[in-house]
Order: sequence, then C-alpha cells, then structure tokens
Amino acid sequence: MECTLYLTENCNLKCNYCYEGNDKRSKTLNNQDLEKAISFIVQNNPQNENINLTFLGGEPLLNKDAIYLCMDIINHKWSQSKELFKFHITTNGILLDKEIIKLFKENNVDVSISIDGDKRTHNLNRRSKNGTDVYEDIIENMHLMQEMGLDFFVRMTVTENNAALLSANLQYFYNMGIRKFHIGIDNMGEWTHEGLNILDEQMEKMDYFYLEILGREEGAVLNLHDYKIGTFVAKTIPQYCSGGSIGHLVINSSGELFPCGYVVNNDIWNLGTIETGLDRSKFLQSARNHVVSKSTCHECDIAFTCSGAKCGFCNYVKTGKLNVHSVQTCKRERILFKHNLYVFREMYRRKDKRLMRYLKIAQDNKIELSNIMKTIICEKEQMYI
Repeated sequence: MECTLYLTENCNLKCNYCYEGNDKRSKTLNNQDLEKAISFIVQNNPQNENINLTFLGGEPLLNKDAIYLCMDIINHKWSQSKELFKFHITTNGILLDKEIIKLFKENNVDVSISIDGDKRTHNLNRRSKNGTDVYEDIIENMHLMQEMGLDFFVRMTVTENNAALLSANLQYFYNMGIRKFHIGIDNMGEWTHEGLNILDEQMEKMDYFYLEILGREEGAVLNLHDYKIGTFVAKTIPQYCSGGSIGHLVINSSGELFPCGYVVNNDIWNLGTIETGLDRSKFLQSARNHVVSKSTCHECDIAFTCSGAKCGFCNYVKTGKLNVHSVQTCKRERILFKHNLYVFREMYRRKDKRLMRYLKIAQDNKIELSNIMKTIICEKEQMYI
C-alpha cells in the first residue's frame, strides 16, 4: 500500500517550481484527524500488505509533533501492524534537529532533503518566504545527520535556469559524502530548445559520474539510472500507476482523499474522506471524463520507460487528459532514454554487478527480457563473432 500523508500545507519556502503552487492553503493536520488517518490506512490495507507511508507538505516538519504522535499511535493502537510500516519523508531540512533525527533513525525513516546544489544553485529557485538565506542552516543539518549516522537522499530539481550546473552539483554533494541522489527534471516548467540541449550535455557528464565514480560504490544510488534498470531488463506492458485505488492514495491536511499529489485539493479528484471512505465510482467517472479514446503513447518505442505512458496525473496537469502527454514531456523523456540506453549498454559491456544482478533475477524467475535488453545483449555478443 502506498499512502502520502500531508502533515501541513504550509511551507517556509517559496520555490519557483513548486507544483503545488505558492498560494497553498494554511491548513495543518490536527491530532484527531491524524489518528483517524492512521486507522483508515491500517483498516483499508489490502491483504495486509506492507505500508509505505510518506510524510509530506508543504513542509512537513512545520508539524513536527504529528510525526511523534504518528509513531506513538502505531506503536500502541496498531502495534500488530507496526512491522508493515515503512516511513518516508521529504523535507527542505531547515527545521531538522537532533531529536527528530534520532526519531528518524530509530524508526528507519527514509529521508530526502530537497536541495538543488551549492548555494548559488539552491538560491536560484528556493527562497525562504521572509527573504532570509537559509542555505547554511540546511547544510549544517545535513552534516548533523551524517554525524548521527542517518543516511539520506539529496533531492535535486533540475530546471531550465540551473541545468548547466547539474554535473558540478553532483560532484559537490559527492565531495560532501553524499551517495544517494534523486534527480527530478522539472516537468511543470517550459524548456526551450537551448535548455534541452544543455540538459542533454549535462546528462552526458552525469553518465560518466555514474559509471566511473558513483556506480562503483555499494549502496550508492542515482535514481535516473538505478530506478530504470528493472524497466529495461524485464518485458512489461506500459500502464499507468495505481493512484486512486485503495492501495495508492494521498490524504491531505483536512483528511480528504485524492489519487495523486499533483491533484491534491482539486475537487474533481476529491474521492472522499478518511471518515466516509474512498468513492471509487467517482474516481472511475472522473477518469473516464479525462481520457481520449486512443492514445499515441502506447504505440511509441519508448513507452515501456516513459513517464508519459505511466504518470497520468502529470499528463493531466499539463494537458487536461490522463493519457495525453505534453510535447515537453516527450522531448525530456527522449533525452533520458538516450542516456539510459548508453549507460545500460556500457554496464552490460563491463558486466556491471548492478545490471547482472537484475539479469540473474530474471533468469532465475524465468522472466522474459525486454526487447531493448535482448538487443543490448545481441550487440555485445556479435562483437565477438
């Protein structure tokens, strides 16, 4: 079960690219609704699956007490389900302190720090609401997490105005001891032809960084490649995510249910509350009203890996249709595909242990390889004929 819980919709930053916008509701999840939300999640967990619970906002640490209370509720009221929970949080890092870091460590919380790069890069798009420079506070708190032994991701958003700094910022964080990177390419902003060319050039440098530096370290992660390996290895049918099912929901700070963070507080996609339950029929009707009869995505050669054929609500925000991608999405995904293909070809040539692990799993479980992986293997074998 995948569930995102908005602890608050307030934020202490005003980021240029925030997909939630900067006119957020001033709403914080109260203790009563928090307890109801946890009960709703446990009671509606299909087939007693693992529960991935992500704390989000706004800035979730503006309601830090809710995290302590959440752990307490699960430990006492739902102790029989405690082992099913896996916690995640995305935070800007400003309000971290020793106590909350200790709590994260004790409860194995996966932490992502939203920070775009060095001070110059970060301050291009991520400013505090009162205009103060908070960058050094974030860096200090990242060092504190390292000192306390809490591993974490840095979550970098790449935009038109900072793309040229991507490779330098990867190296900057690597030199700080960071080994887990989540790079988000801005999918809400508009990219010029020049900007996409710069992105392409920077991703070439990112490929080198991954193959020659980061990828050689056990446990290191770069999402744009590591999270794509399975997609390239196994033959799959492109399909949209399960957002809107009982196993994949977002709960806002009022206890209302939505299928995806992209459409939180959009009445069209309000599917009920933690008290009334999920109105599946409304979801299905809203979905029918926002699709075209024939989508070109699934006929595309890169549909198996493209977000345009998987992330319906990102499509919706850009085009108003769940199964119609934007031209921008197509251009960005083509660039990413090119770099994935280069990296995985090179990984197979080197018999890289990450890729070979996936291939071994596929072999052991009699999973058919994707056409693109078959091609990569054939290309390599033909070199020796």
